[in-house]
Amino acid sequence: MKYQTLLGATLVAISALVAACGDKADKTSQGQATVAAKQSSDEQQLVEKYNIYVDVSNTLSTSFQEARENYVENQVPLLKAKAPLTSLRIQNDILVDRSAKRLDAAVAIAAPLPEIDESAKAFSAALKVLSPLSRELSDYANSKGYLADNGEKARQLSNDYLAALTTVAEAEAAFDKGLGARDQALTKEAFEKAPKDTAAYYRAGLIYHGKVNHADASALFAAPNDPKALAAFEASLALVADSAAGWSKKMAEQSSQSGKSCSGGMLQINEFIGQSRSMVKDIKAGVFARKETGAMARMPAHMRSSSIVSSANRYNQNFANMIGQFNHPLC
Repeated sequence: MKYQTLLGATLVAISALVAACGDKADKTSQGQATVAAKQSSDEQQLVEKYNIYVDVSNTLSTSFQEARENYVENQVPLLKAKAPLTSLRIQNDILVDRSAKRLDAAVAIAAPLPEIDESAKAFSAALKVLSPLSRELSDYANSKGYLADNGEKARQLSNDYLAALTTVAEAEAAFDKGLGARDQALTKEAFEKAPKDTAAYYRAGLIYHGKVNHADASALFAAPNDPKALAAFEASLALVADSAAGWSKKMAEQSSQSGKSCSGGMLQINEFIGQSRSMVKDIKAGVFARKETGAMARMPAHMRSSSIVSSANRYNQNFANMIGQFNHPLC
């Protein structure tokens, strides 16, 4: 699943400019005001473009990369079998055209975001190739057309659909990389600029260190028994915990001053930190190094209680819950 990206920029209000006339000083001031207005307008366009890109990403709770994996794992074997097809699932169909339209709207905004724009164009183009295939197969699946022809249409379209979906998944991955780079830069900047020992500082710290930890988690999930990956994950998790402690203290002070209770989302924050610490404990205990036997070994990976896949899914959900709440007023 995708974790939520923070809507990290604030729209800049453009002050009304009064046309000046008269002496040279007035004209100079007018010129400076015009430049400032243009800069403000450019910044506002950047924010608008970036937030559209963020919206596209956040709307895809199931990524096209995951949709492809699910199709290959669950649908392709059924289509290759000779038995009549009794089920078919096409994911994200409703989001194909919607995502392409939103990407095109963002790309059309003049202000450049070079780390994202080109990948957004490629993502949109790939979605437009996928669109007719996805729509036809989705209609076929929803109307259970496979019960009428035993899955013949699905088998005929499968190779083309999978090829188009693969291109979309690759384009999405490149788009996510660019979006992630900008998101990381914005959250780091917000953290470094925030006044020390303030609610804003600890809030920014939770977001920034949380995203560093998420990157460390990706490396850890790929190699759960790598000591270096575990050490990096523990180090960034400790910084998340430090920010959480400071944030909790500031929320308590705010509640005391205002007389209104405000937890600041500590339930979600503590759930994220707690599950992450439990995962570290399991890794150190060798849980993910053990070879499954008996009935457990025959179960799908996502159903095994000790599976790193299961832990990763819980981690990602808790991370999304923690980060996502900061997109809305907490009190």
